[in-house]
Amino acid sequence: MEINHLIYLVIIIAIVLFIGVCTVLTKRIAGLQEKCEQQQTRLAALQEQLLVNQQELQEVRVGSIGMGDKIKALVTTVKQTAVQQEQLANQDPQSRLYQQAAKLVASGYSVEELMHECDMPKAEAELIYNLHKG
Repeated sequence: MEINHLIYLVIIIAIVLFIGVCTVLTKRIAGLQEKCEQQQTRLAALQEQLLVNQQELQEVRVGSIGMGDKIKALVTTVKQTAVQQEQLANQDPQSRLYQQAAKLVASGYSVEELMHECDMPKAEAELIYNLHKG
């Protein structure tokens, strides 16, 4: 009889331990499921943010291409304007004389030297000298 009681007691203890282990494992699984759901929610938010960032990047790329085209157009316009300005300067001999006088002033020529090199009156030489001296 005592052996049967001892066997029953061992079986009951084993069942209680099994139930305890099952309870602990169930709580751990529930905790892991909750963490998994939080990670999935965070992953979804990150994916949504990634889409927003990709759209913004695409907009920046399109804007950059547009700015590049505008810059090319402006460079072309500036080059054409420089050519036209050069042509206008070459058409007016008096303008060429003033440009040469301005270069001489930048090179350090005095008013008297300017008068002699460019064959211009003193008042005109002084005016160019005062306009272009550094």
